[in-house]
Amino acid sequence: MRSGQEKKYAILTRILDEYVREGQGVRQRRSYFDTSTEERQNQARARAFIHLYLAATYGVLDFEQREKTITDGSNDGGIDGYFVDAEHKILDVIQSKFRVGSTNFESKNITAEEVMAVDLDRILAGNLEDANGQKYNGHIHAFVEKLQKIPDIARYETKVTILANVKAEQYPLVERLFHGDQTNIVNFERCYGELVLPTIRGEQHYTSSLRLQIDLSNKSRSSRLSAEINTAHGPSQVTVVLVPTLEIAQIMSRFKNSILRYNPRSYLEFKEQRTNEGIRGSIVNIDTGEFAILNNGITIVSDETFFSERVGSKNTAQVEIVNPQIINGGQTAFTLARIYDESNDIDRQRLFFGKEVVLRVITLPQIGEEAKKELILSISSATNSQTAVSSIDRTASNDQNREIAEMVFKKTGLLYEPKRGEYADALRYKFVARDDIIERALFTRVMNIACGRYALGVERKMMRNTGGILPKLADDSAINIFEELYEIYSEISGVRPPHGAADKIVNDLIFVVFVRQLRLRRQRDGVTDWLPRVIEEARGLYRDFENWAKDNIPDFHKSRFDKKSGKQRENFETSKWKKSSRYPTDIENYINSLELVHEAIGLATGTAGENGPGSAVGGT
Repeated sequence: MRSGQEKKYAILTRILDEYVREGQGVRQRRSYFDTSTEERQNQARARAFIHLYLAATYGVLDFEQREKTITDGSNDGGIDGYFVDAEHKILDVIQSKFRVGSTNFESKNITAEEVMAVDLDRILAGNLEDANGQKYNGHIHAFVEKLQKIPDIARYETKVTILANVKAEQYPLVERLFHGDQTNIVNFERCYGELVLPTIRGEQHYTSSLRLQIDLSNKSRSSRLSAEINTAHGPSQVTVVLVPTLEIAQIMSRFKNSILRYNPRSYLEFKEQRTNEGIRGSIVNIDTGEFAILNNGITIVSDETFFSERVGSKNTAQVEIVNPQIINGGQTAFTLARIYDESNDIDRQRLFFGKEVVLRVITLPQIGEEAKKELILSISSATNSQTAVSSIDRTASNDQNREIAEMVFKKTGLLYEPKRGEYADALRYKFVARDDIIERALFTRVMNIACGRYALGVERKMMRNTGGILPKLADDSAINIFEELYEIYSEISGVRPPHGAADKIVNDLIFVVFVRQLRLRRQRDGVTDWLPRVIEEARGLYRDFENWAKDNIPDFHKSRFDKKSGKQRENFETSKWKKSSRYPTDIENYINSLELVHEAIGLATGTAGENGPGSAVGGT
């Protein structure tokens, strides 16, 4: 089983390789993405690394738009790229160092000389050559020219992004070197958490606000209906407007899962719903505007909502939604986005012309995060009735589960899917392998066992009884145990198919707990913990362990009347015992009672026989 470090790096390089392939498809950029040798492949990935940062951080989807802001090359003044964030008035200047190999990527740091090579002040002051009179490259010249054309450049704040690992003792140097500017050090941990994970979740293009253009040409006096509703949490504003379907299609096509955080379904899970056929037909097969009547509409929650008809354009209004999330109508938005993605510009104008959809915007009261989540969940539960949504889909996709998923990925490289279909795009683009994703119920079982809730983890109806909600993690220790348990489970079961019978999974996990304890004992004794060997020995010991339990655990002996013999018989309730909370402790007691012995395949000193590593623990 590959290490977590290797898993994460493999996912990163697959993502970078997709950007490389995109570059190879653009004739005038092809030379930058040559992969004919290993060295050139690494150089291409280094450039793609900057593409990843721009796409994941700023949602720049167009390849050429990203490529034009990359300045990396000879005489680049230490600046490898930039981004002008006109909305937030930020000029982001990027210095990037991509490291080859999973170990280097996490351990190799950018040098002080490389950081000090950034000629930030000279370039931002408009100089076209360095202190030695050497001209900067054409990309830097274009950067300076672009800055000169920004009318309100004085309002911009400069942010220096170091896309590399920086030694802790060099942080003060970075702060001093770029004194007065923001410094943004994106080390390997932040890369995996803020660039890679959002990309494979389909959330890398998040927006803090949406602006929708509304057509007023066919509206009467008022283009919206708005009212204040008093809730138990405080006043909430509800606004209802008719929005062009094209606006919704464009938004959903771009932002996907990032605006479905509180929806019980993920973007591509909507693909499987039959309701989509009717939605699609009312756009594709009907030329007139019945869509607004036939469709139930879309519900979005927001922190703030602004509406204005004074936008300097006739028959047009604008609504701005801050921190938007679609909680109902995801199927409608998904289908509109699919039609948009499958059509060219001419067909888009024809298909969406004159067709609107009812948009309900609920502006949430200014309350604490927990209360806000409760309110959103209640709204989502009440409004998602068009198709069946399981209670587990609603509860398992909570923020706590998402945070645990992030912690597990950063530590182990394994992926947990709180919301079904969340990684469908990543699978389609082969960013991840199916073996990288742990099925939701299995993950929940293993994590409960790792957190000391063994009996719950092996309960047959565990998901129904817990709603798929994971236990809170105080620190990384439970994740370490989780990784051990899952490694053993993978070796024992092969993990295929992902949706195995519950009884089979539970029985495997019962044995996994035994194997882990035996492995820990072997580690303490200083003998091999090579997993196949430990599993082999565990299988040989397990029957002895069951017999030991019958002799030493009276709690699970039950007397029953045997009709054939006419006598009372004692039975040990093995299955009930194995699913009880005391089972892990009984394993520990049994394992501790074993003594180290010589084996035919090796010696107690650790020498190996022909079948593999030797030395083991044997029964007393």
